[in-house]
Amino acid sequence: MADIITPERGRISVCVKGGKSPVSKLGGISQLFTYGNYEIYEKNSMYWMRGGSIICPFYEISNEIERLALGTYLCEVANDLTGENEESREILRLLLNTLYLVGKGEKSRIQLKAVFEIRAMCISGYCPELSGCIYCKKNRCEFMYLDILRGRLICSDCLSKRENKTISISDEFEYTEQKNLLFGMTPAVFAAFCHVVYSQQGKIFAFEIKDKTELEDFGKIAETYLLEHLGHGFKSLDFYRSVK
Repeated sequence: MADIITPERGRISVCVKGGKSPVSKLGGISQLFTYGNYEIYEKNSMYWMRGGSIICPFYEISNEIERLALGTYLCEVANDLTGENEESREILRLLLNTLYLVGKGEKSRIQLKAVFEIRAMCISGYCPELSGCIYCKKNRCEFMYLDILRGRLICSDCLSKRENKTISISDEFEYTEQKNLLFGMTPAVFAAFCHVVYSQQGKIFAFEIKDKTELEDFGKIAETYLLEHLGHGFKSLDFYRSVK
């Protein structure tokens, strides 16, 4: 069986008869990370692959273990966010663009992973509100805090005035069920987050965070946002962390 994400019909599971055989004509077209045209027919309430042609195989991703791990994680997230018989053009385009850049190897993998996670959440209906502080509406501050669970902003001034505040910024994130999970964002990190959320699809990767610590914070916040809203982890993410 192989899962295929299609633009019009979402995720479909397809039986690939003899796909693992080295002499099968379906071996190449049914490989992981393969973008192509697929000829599929339905029989006994199941989809079967008859043939197809490869558009882009993304060979570069499989040439290095860290790229392979990251690419697998991206595919697993996209698969999780894609339903059957649902239009999935945006998530598919996002996945293909990210895989292309991962294979090309010219941009930071931390940035590529974070951009994918943030934008995938926006496409799936989990877009955060970043126009300003939920209390005073201010959108410029030394630190803006993202309320992960509620997808809203709190400025440092308003946060200091509130009682029972909880700020959690951990070096190694593990899934928790905290009532409050706030991550502080420097102006550079906040600007990057806004860029990914509000830019057109073709421009979401067109930025750079030069400071290493800020880049790592950006990646940490994006990953946390995705995991908290989906409510579960990914085995492929655990593998990526182990090889990274």
